[in-house]
Amino acid sequence: MAKPPSVAIRSLHNVVNRYLRVTRPEAAEDISNGNVDVIVYLARHDNEEIFPQDIEQRFGVTRSTSCRVLGLMEQKGLIAREPVKRDARLKKIVLTDKSRHIAEVLRDNAKNMERILLEGLEDDQIRQFMHVLDVMQTNLVKTGLIGDESRYPSLEIQEQDASKSQVPQESQVPQKTCDDYASNNRDARDEYVSHVLRISQEMAIARNRK
Repeated sequence: MAKPPSVAIRSLHNVVNRYLRVTRPEAAEDISNGNVDVIVYLARHDNEEIFPQDIEQRFGVTRSTSCRVLGLMEQKGLIAREPVKRDARLKKIVLTDKSRHIAEVLRDNAKNMERILLEGLEDDQIRQFMHVLDVMQTNLVKTGLIGDESRYPSLEIQEQDASKSQVPQESQVPQKTCDDYASNNRDARDEYVSHVLRISQEMAIARNRK
């Protein structure tokens, strides 16, 4: 008897998880999973201004947790905080050369995993598979029961949003800064594998849209 779709998807995710762990590049071996996740996120939004509150929203963590994590990453030379010209009270988070290299090798590893993952599949099969996954995800997101929709990228939802004129909002000055908190506690939760899987899925979608 065939597995239920949810079980098959979970099994594939577990295999991808294990593969990424055993093939993790040497440059990222000494970096915690929580730090890697933040690095990948910042690399994907390299052309945007990212602030601590963006990290909190993306990973669903409290301000104090994000500040501890970012403080430790700054001490390790993985990130830097730079003032914003329009408002001296704001400090955006940027990657250092060290973490940019880590992001690059992780990206290469994800691309290689993607190539292996899709071996033996025709373009039409990949396109249909990605469409099915997107429909399944959209069905669950539309129930409104799983929280912030922006955390679960859906082509259908993204296309609906793109059709509406939206005015981007500037990040607001937080009531407290990261410097108000101690930066010597545990890192953020580990979402590395699920994040890289989403990257590989998006690469497949982009490739097959060309």
